[in-house]
Amino acid sequence: MAGEYDLIGRKADSSATYIGHVTLRDENGILQVTRTIEGKADKCVARFDTVAGADRIPVLRMHFHFDGKEYDASLSDPDNYPRFTGYVYLAATKSPGLEALFPIH
Repeated sequence: MAGEYDLIGRKADSSATYIGHVTLRDENGILQVTRTIEGKADKCVARFDTVAGADRIPVLRMHFHFDGKEYDASLSDPDNYPRFTGYVYLAATKSPGLEALFPIH
C-alpha cells in the first residue's frame, strides 16, 4: 500500500470539500504519511488495525493535523482495489467527514 495517492475529502461537521495528495512510505516497518492539502503538508504515522468481529477487516488508522485541528481517520477497503475510503473525525464530531485515497499510477 506504500505509494502516492490523490485525496478527495469532506470536512467533519461541514459540507466543505477539499482535494490533496497523500504519500504512504514504509520506513523500517513504520508507515509514514505525508498529507498535502491546499499547499500545506502534515506528517504523521499510520498503522493497520482490524475491525472487531469474525471478518477481521483491515483498517488504516492515523492521527493528523488539518486546518488547525486534530483529526483521526479510519480508512478501509484495500482488498479489491488499492484505494482507501473512510471517515475522518474530530474528538467531538457530530457528523464525520469522508475521505477517499486513489492510487496514482
